Amino acid sequence: MRHTERDAPSRVAEALGASRAVPLPGLPSGGPLDLLQLRAEVVGRLRSTGGRPTDPEWDVQRLVPFREERWRQLVELARELSSADRRVSAGQLAAILIERAMNSVHPSDRGR
Repeated sequence: MRHTERDAPSRVAEALGASRAVPLPGLPSGGPLDLLQLRAEVVGRLRSTGGRPTDPEWDVQRLVPFREERWRQLVELARELSSADRRVSAGQLAAILIERAMNSVHPSDRGR
């Protein structure tokens, strides 16, 4: 079963033993629950077919420039989200974060 960004809050609530989850859209806090949700999305999206894990829905590759400080932040966050079983690259993380940002700008495109 593929986990999506939408079902992450209910999975976090279940893991914490909550009786219900109240969505708070548009309120990014950058806190630990946001990182758990991001980790769940990364795990749910990246699949391996023998090589480096990737999202099978990605069909375009482009070079995207970053400021040095932002790239270092992506590298560090990717390291935090990686595990012994799955290494997450800064580029993969950047793609997921860009898609999340686009979903917030164009909510009708969610689920594509």
